[in-house]
Amino acid sequence: MPAQNLVAHIANEFLSEATDDVQDVVTFVESPWGLNIRLLPAQRFILKSFYGMPLDDNQRCIQVPDITNERILWNFTEKQFLHWLYEEGRCNTDTVEGKMFPELILVIGRRGTKSSIASFISNYELYKLIKRGDPSEFYGMPSRSQMAIVNVAPTDEQASIVFGMIQGMAMQCPYMRDRGLHQTMTYFDLQTDADRSAHGKPRASLLSLAGGCSSNSLRGRNGIVVIMDEMAHFIDNGGRFSGEEVYKALTPSIASFKGDGKKISISSPYAKFGKFYELYNQSFNEPDHTLMFKMHSAMANPEIPSEILKTERKRNRISFMSEYGGEFSDSVTAWIEDEVEFMKCVVPNSISTPRGSSDFRYYVGIDIGFKNDGTAISIVHKEKNKIILDYAEVWYSAAADIWDLESSIYHSCNKYAHLELLRMSDFLVELNNLARWFPIAGGVFDRVNGYALAELLMNNGLTQFQLEHFSDTLNSEVFHVTQRLYAEELIEIYDHPVLVPEMLTLEAERRARNKIIVEAPNRMGAHDDISDAYTRAVWLCNKSHLDKVPNLSTGAGGQIGSSAQNMNGGNGPVTRNAFELAKRKAHGRHPRIGGRRKTMPGSVRR
Repeated sequence: MPAQNLVAHIANEFLSEATDDVQDVVTFVESPWGLNIRLLPAQRFILKSFYGMPLDDNQRCIQVPDITNERILWNFTEKQFLHWLYEEGRCNTDTVEGKMFPELILVIGRRGTKSSIASFISNYELYKLIKRGDPSEFYGMPSRSQMAIVNVAPTDEQASIVFGMIQGMAMQCPYMRDRGLHQTMTYFDLQTDADRSAHGKPRASLLSLAGGCSSNSLRGRNGIVVIMDEMAHFIDNGGRFSGEEVYKALTPSIASFKGDGKKISISSPYAKFGKFYELYNQSFNEPDHTLMFKMHSAMANPEIPSEILKTERKRNRISFMSEYGGEFSDSVTAWIEDEVEFMKCVVPNSISTPRGSSDFRYYVGIDIGFKNDGTAISIVHKEKNKIILDYAEVWYSAAADIWDLESSIYHSCNKYAHLELLRMSDFLVELNNLARWFPIAGGVFDRVNGYALAELLMNNGLTQFQLEHFSDTLNSEVFHVTQRLYAEELIEIYDHPVLVPEMLTLEAERRARNKIIVEAPNRMGAHDDISDAYTRAVWLCNKSHLDKVPNLSTGAGGQIGSSAQNMNGGNGPVTRNAFELAKRKAHGRHPRIGGRRKTMPGSVRR
């Protein structure tokens, strides 16, 4: 038989299912009857390693470029490449042939084709299930049991990326595309031979599903492949949507497949904490169970333009090393490094204080947001040697991204969710109501978006609030104070359903010596608004009890009313004229002390 006809005959046999032979993963991906995709050298190497195939030791097909893809550093055969990776600490084993790994961890920079590799494996496992004829019978399950490729990511949007690749490849594959019954944005299905021969309503046993880590529909499935995409960016707050809990919840999915089930964790690296970093470290102790590769973007995908990499490195070298360099960051850590230590400050099953006591001075922290960010307020007081949380609340508008998530700790913060923009007047009503129940000695808010609030507070007699410039330096001090106090168990927090889990997600980026930037993780639906309000209240309360001399400054970065109150014996709000008089005296603008520059009444020096 001529060679051309022989190839056509073999391809026809595969398409007509006339053979029971299961081809290897590389053949499936690259063959016209399969996915018909040309693999990059690193992709081929990873797939062959994961499935225990023999590695080539003749052709130097793998080129290792520098981190910006400007020049080639080494040329390796596949076996040499594995050995080099192992010696460099970029792989957890130097032996792959004959092994069948149930778990794969890919620590690879952005645009390193991680999602493509996961999609190749997913479609290959679907192909193998179809070749079983009746996979339910093969695995000893009830007839026509559903089996799934489960893809989970930090958000639904992120999950749709890998899912879209899996679906697109499957629907273009001649071997699988005619077996589909349903296709949606979050799942598609395929029929096995047993499904096709069954009587009654058509049904498909093979599914591919996708969703964010909060999606309940992904749990409890028979998942022959579970993909955790961008796992380094999963929420890390110990809740049911954290990386730890999602991993724990989905792991049983693969238990029904006689060792054929696979867990794939893929991500560009991030901080040196969280479940993904834990799995990376753990892989070195499990070389027969887990296969781990760590590569920078250009190493995995030499087709990335050098100019893009050089530009990104020039913009920010620290983030570049995580996003493209394939290295976990030393500069980003969990702000709360010891959750057990922090939780000692949280009183279980406790609630907010309905009203204050005249025996204590209360301090308010405010964080102002309008659209995506929330507006938050927190009230604390000092009792004996502890700063105690009395009240904390945050509100979000309809434009906030929290409503796009199926489940979020912020869904209860919906009082103003009908508004596209939070209004300062609504917040003033909230603050006035709280002022009736709590004798507020002081409050603080950022001057960003704060000047309008300052004027409203002044006009409503709430002159005990400070307008501060929360620079990086001051923010660092605020969080350092709160961190020291919780470490010494000198704060007490009631069991707040939003504040506590949010604080557990906060990340600290270390800049100069003793300077940190504390923010929410850079992902959809993550916020730090109520944490900012709380830490500001703690900082102000702590500072006020340490200070012996009242702060008489006014204007931007100063107190709005303390000098006027001081002139009034500290007996509460005074008139606006008294406030203006005190302000001019403090700044040397009063006629009695020779001020030269004319100042219009009501003006604020900036």
